Order: sequence, then C-alpha cells, then structure tokens
Amino acid sequence: MSAPSPLPLRLSTASLLAVAVALSPVVAGAATVEDATDAAGAPSEGATDVGLTGRQIYEKVLDNRFDSYLQELTMHSGDRGGNVQNTEMQVKYRSFRKESKRIVSKVIMKYEAPQDVRHLGYLVINKIDGSEDQFVYRPSSRRVQRINLRGEAIFGTDFAFEDIIPQEIEDASYERQPDSELDGKPVYAVQVVPRPEADSEYSRMDVLVDPETFVAMRVVYWDQDGLEIKQLNVDESSVTAFEHEEDGEPKKIFLALEQKIVHLKLDSWTELRISKYDPAVKLKSRHFSERELTKGR
Repeated sequence: MSAPSPLPLRLSTASLLAVAVALSPVVAGAATVEDATDAAGAPSEGATDVGLTGRQIYEKVLDNRFDSYLQELTMHSGDRGGNVQNTEMQVKYRSFRKESKRIVSKVIMKYEAPQDVRHLGYLVINKIDGSEDQFVYRPSSRRVQRINLRGEAIFGTDFAFEDIIPQEIEDASYERQPDSELDGKPVYAVQVVPRPEADSEYSRMDVLVDPETFVAMRVVYWDQDGLEIKQLNVDESSVTAFEHEEDGEPKKIFLALEQKIVHLKLDSWTELRISKYDPAVKLKSRHFSERELTKGR
C-alpha cells in the first residue's frame, strides 16, 4: 500500500494504549456492546467520562475528519469458496454546513477498478432533514439517473454504500450504553439507530469508540429483522494522526487506515485500506455536480 498523502503523524505507542483490536472478527472473550442501560439510562460506574451523552460521543467521532478531502480506497474481498477480488474507489467529500441552511454535505464516489466498472460513479447530497439525493452515472449509457443507494453493496465487497458514505449526525439517534472493554482496554459504547428518513438497511449499529482518539474501533450491524449481520473491526496499528489548517486554524484528526468487515450470513469478508488521504485538495461546490460525475478522473 502506498503511503497516504500528505504524510501523517503516527500515533505513539502510549497514545494507542487506549484501545487495541484484532483484525479477526471472532476473538475469544471479546467484549460486545451491552444492550441495556441502568434505570436512569446513564453509563455504568467507572465510565471514562460520565458527562458525555451518546450523541456527544458520536459527534466527536464524526468530527474526526476535515471539511473537505479526497481519499482513495482499496478493498480486498474473499469468501469461503476461495473467490477473491480487488476493488478500488476514489471518494471526494465536502461539508456545506457553513454556507447552506439546507445541504449538510456532498460526496462523489467513483470506481477505479475492476475495469468493467471503472468510472461508474455516484453523487450523494445529504440534507439537513436527514434525507438524501442520490445519483448514479453509468459510462455505458452516458446518463445520470436518480437512484436509492441504501442497502446496495459496493461491487464485489461486503461493504454497503451506506458503510462508505460519510455519516452525518442527523442520520440517526444515539444512546450511550454502559462503558465496555475491547481487548482489556476501556471504550465508550454507543447504540446508533438510523432515522426512518435515512432508509437504512440496518435497524441499529453497536459502536465501540476509543475514548482518546474517538475512532470507532468496532461496529456490529443488525438488520431489520434484529439479526447480527456484519461486524467491522479496525486495525489499531493503522490509526494515524493527520494535521491540516482549517479556517485559518490547525486541526488534528485521527483516522483508521485499515479495517475489516465480515458478513456473518454470507461467510465472506472485505479488508479496506485507505491508500491516499488528502485534506489539502481544493474542492468547490462545482466539484459535486452531475456534470462532474460524468467526467473521467
């Protein structure tokens, strides 16, 4: 994997002691998110910070990004039959919170590989009311069409588009659960329930969050029938600090460059690597249009 650009600041060993995660989704004695809170709905004793609500914790998770960035993703997938595939995508994101009362953010995603889907692209416009406008461009037809991406899988992988599209705080409700442990280290536990407007394929996500970096280290996904369907784990050694000036002030974020998701029903898996992350790219409103969607890279 080529080094992400710009050059990141690697976390020290001491900084990473807050959380450790194995790549394998099945770990003997691994903690899971508790479903119940106490009678008052508060975190259990010994919580890292009892003053934070579930929403406040997740706001810090979502704030772990810059207002605009370009990233390149490589996904390596396999199943029990031994079939493997590599998929590459480019993702551009920009927040519009500071300049629009209606639009929260816009995202453009384009396939780079395999060849038969190269330049197939998607535009997602996230609105303040939690709804989205979603468009697809298919090079074969040279047309842009409105679609619904929720639940649709990324070609040849175990990731759905809603797993990749950057989330916004308006997309769900958030309830803090009793603090948990992951590999013996304390973590925040938050139950995320998508709002009906989000039209999610999931009924909820149970998320374990590093209290030091606010990186989501493990996510358990539940389908609409209440069954655990997927589990995502972050490679803690890939958690990386990036610094960039935003609105004239330096900002530091933490990003997991490697993660693995397992589809429990299909007995398949996908490893995702961020091979490039660039917050310095100048992305304007015109870079998130239907016309832009039709352009080659």
